Amino acid sequence: MIRQHPRRLQLVLLVALGIVTGFALGRLLPDDTVTPKRLTGTVTWSNEEFSQIAFDADGDEPTGFYSVVGSHWIDANGTRHSGGYPSCLSGQQDDPVRSDRRRVELGVIYQESYDLAPDIAVSVRCFG
Repeated sequence: MIRQHPRRLQLVLLVALGIVTGFALGRLLPDDTVTPKRLTGTVTWSNEEFSQIAFDADGDEPTGFYSVVGSHWIDANGTRHSGGYPSCLSGQQDDPVRSDRRRVELGVIYQESYDLAPDIAVSVRCFG
């Protein structure tokens, strides 16, 4: 019976070491989450059918084409929406393309590994 206590202690210490090691590795290894970068600027062209926009960012931020993939957006009145295409990017009923200038804020994610693919807008906030 005296010999079983050291074995139990070894088992408890081994389990505790495994838990601590797993927790440490979980904290140190990068996760697969991303925080979108917020950009304010002007949409100069949009195509609702293909969920694509041309965006002219304010300041020194990148300007280019974005795929609008996020289903969460905020309209010009501050109302939050889940689903559908942002109203400030939508074309007319018979024409999905819109080319007037609209001020927006985008939450964007850049695709470093796909140079030819447009970057992604995961959120849209419409202004005016």
